[in-house]
Amino acid sequence: MERRVVTRYNLQVPAHVEVIPGDGEVQSFEWTTRDVSSSGAFLLTEGESLENGTDLKVNLFLNSFSGSGSWVAMNGRVVRSEPEGVGVCFDGHYQFVSETPDLDM
Repeated sequence: MERRVVTRYNLQVPAHVEVIPGDGEVQSFEWTTRDVSSSGAFLLTEGESLENGTDLKVNLFLNSFSGSGSWVAMNGRVVRSEPEGVGVCFDGHYQFVSETPDLDM
């Protein structure tokens, strides 16, 4: 039974993710989304494993029809882990950013 209140979109976009562990050692990753909604996303983590409750900073690149695009920055928390990735719930606050995050893409 589907319990989601918001619509999920099958949208694969680049995601620059910073894991914020309790010890202060920030780790950065360049992943891709499998799907996105206004309240969260599923990130394909390429073999990396994250525990439920892990706090993240997520930057998603949203392309436009003109070929340009924008980065959207938000905070989230891992709420589901699967072998191929993690489900992230966003905190509801987001910001369009003009600077490109440091990416190795």
